Amino acid sequence: MPLESDFESRALPNTFVLELTRRCNNFCLYCYAAEGPLDRNKEPCGSGEMDTEEICGLIARLCDQLPVENIALSGGEPLLRGDLPQILAFLRSRRINPVIISNGTLLTKENVAATVADVTYEVTLLSHRAGIHDHLAGRRGAWQAVFDGMCNVRQAGGAMVAVFVATKLNYVDLRQTVELAIALGAKGLMYNRMNLGSHNMRWAEKLLPAPNMLQENLDVLEEAGEQYGLPIAVSVPIEPCVVDVRKYEHIQFGWCPLAGEDSYFTIDPSGNVRICNHSPVVLGNIRQQSFRDIYYKHSYVKRFRQTFPAECQGCPPDLKQLCCGGCKAAAEQCYGTPERADPFVILNRIH
Repeated sequence: MPLESDFESRALPNTFVLELTRRCNNFCLYCYAAEGPLDRNKEPCGSGEMDTEEICGLIARLCDQLPVENIALSGGEPLLRGDLPQILAFLRSRRINPVIISNGTLLTKENVAATVADVTYEVTLLSHRAGIHDHLAGRRGAWQAVFDGMCNVRQAGGAMVAVFVATKLNYVDLRQTVELAIALGAKGLMYNRMNLGSHNMRWAEKLLPAPNMLQENLDVLEEAGEQYGLPIAVSVPIEPCVVDVRKYEHIQFGWCPLAGEDSYFTIDPSGNVRICNHSPVVLGNIRQQSFRDIYYKHSYVKRFRQTFPAECQGCPPDLKQLCCGGCKAAAEQCYGTPERADPFVILNRIH
């Protein structure tokens, strides 16, 4: 594991996730937000969601401190913000590459026309079957809205990546869903196994895909990557002690960047900073504190960088070096500490 001095000499991160709102018009069963899915379309009382001027001021403050190159606009559902076009315009004025992380249901022709310039959409497509998608998304009609929305992005010439969240209920749909995504204009695919958190842990037995299911999906993705030349990324760790991911040549696997320069620190609707969008731990508020101080000096950040789960100590060195203990934020949510192994590992231990 890297020494703390190594981290303190590292460059600052250049990619951030900005959660514009906690509001969402879906109620996804697999949602891993620490607070769980909230009432649709309703901002929680006292949450302090920033207005347009405050958001742009926050972005400017961040740019003054860091070499910001990329900001992903997330939620909740960011398209519930009526000022999203203005926020995008400000990002473009600062030469920041914007990504919109969306459930896809609000990609109307009007919303796409107002946001499509120089933007990449990450759109969740959970199945080629409407019933399965709607069940996982928590409301009827979601699949049709996503289908229409992806068509609107394609017709507008927009850049789009499809996001597939694998569960026990939809993993068998992957091949046809990938083909549908390509037909709808997706230029890449993000594949994420269900990531466990304090809210969705209760659904683990029903939804968490087993190792053989993930293995089957990775085989499908490898074929798709080779056949279609489709860029495929796995951003939620699939730990190699559970599934051997080292044989796949056409899939890019992501691992925890340990709060280093490749991290995507997350800023919530009130300006609170977290290590990533899965972490429940608030490190400070960017409107009152320096990000540099948080990044280099915060005690939790240092602990997160240095911690290695005790349950993983017996792993072979090459596996430990590859995955660095898996998703520490999931362990924090489910077990109250980043010092435990990723719950996905604990529930699927095979060694």
